[in-house]
Amino acid sequence: MYVSAWHICFHSNVFSKQMKIKKSQHAFINPSITIILRVGAGGQGVPPLASTDGRAKYMFASFWNRNHAHKTLERAVKNFQAMEEAEKEEKEQAALRAHSSSNKGSHIASELMASTQDDTTLQDIDRTFQPFIKDDVVVPIITKEVFPCTAEQFFNKLLNDDSMFTHQYRAERKDTDIKLEQWHIADEYSGLLREISFRSLCNNPMCPPDTAMTEWQHSVFTANKSVLVFETVQQAHDVPFGSYFEVHSRWVLETTSESSCTIDIKVGAHFKKWCLMQSKIKTGLLSEVCISYVHICALC
Repeated sequence: MYVSAWHICFHSNVFSKQMKIKKSQHAFINPSITIILRVGAGGQGVPPLASTDGRAKYMFASFWNRNHAHKTLERAVKNFQAMEEAEKEEKEQAALRAHSSSNKGSHIASELMASTQDDTTLQDIDRTFQPFIKDDVVVPIITKEVFPCTAEQFFNKLLNDDSMFTHQYRAERKDTDIKLEQWHIADEYSGLLREISFRSLCNNPMCPPDTAMTEWQHSVFTANKSVLVFETVQQAHDVPFGSYFEVHSRWVLETTSESSCTIDIKVGAHFKKWCLMQSKIKTGLLSEVCISYVHICALC
């Protein structure tokens, strides 16, 4: 049995001849027909098949594994309801980020970072504020990589409002139409938040030449600015299945000396809906992150 949003399809045995669905064919059931399955009779029996107005009536001589079919349909309904609930939560989360981005403050990033409490810890942030990314989808890509600056210097050189690094990095990737907001405080999240939009080139033959991109960035210092947590959520707008997933990443930079820090990078694809290309998207994403990190190191 094959269940879709609009159809229930199956193959049958008529006069001992199997009637199978081929790849080039589509099996449709008359939308005026209702299939009624009731549990019982040992999983077999004669289920009625009729339209609601009584104009069309059909009856199968047998319907093997009827109980199994009934349970399968019940599972499909539960999965669909769970998917709808997940989509609702995703829309609320996206609306929350958009609302936070619209509440721009007048202070510059260095002043806002200077107001961070010295005794703030990651555990305090996790308990108090809304999570910015999905922790369960990100996986380690780079671990304990040594970077030739402190965590605070990294922010000032690469991420601060007066830094030109983002424009240089996007130009190196041949991205265009870059629009970069200033950092501002968001009530829903700890630290700072900003939004970046641009057009990015696509190298996949299934995609258009380029696509519009939106990236939300979140940054927060902890432990007297010795640790910087930098998180991003990226949404592609024009690629196939682009609305089905987001790219989540987290950079954790920990100062180890007066001139160096270690970097841990985790990245993952958060799928709002299931799609056939999930495995390919995840594989391409990991490769893209490694290339991006090489570009960043080269510019630094």
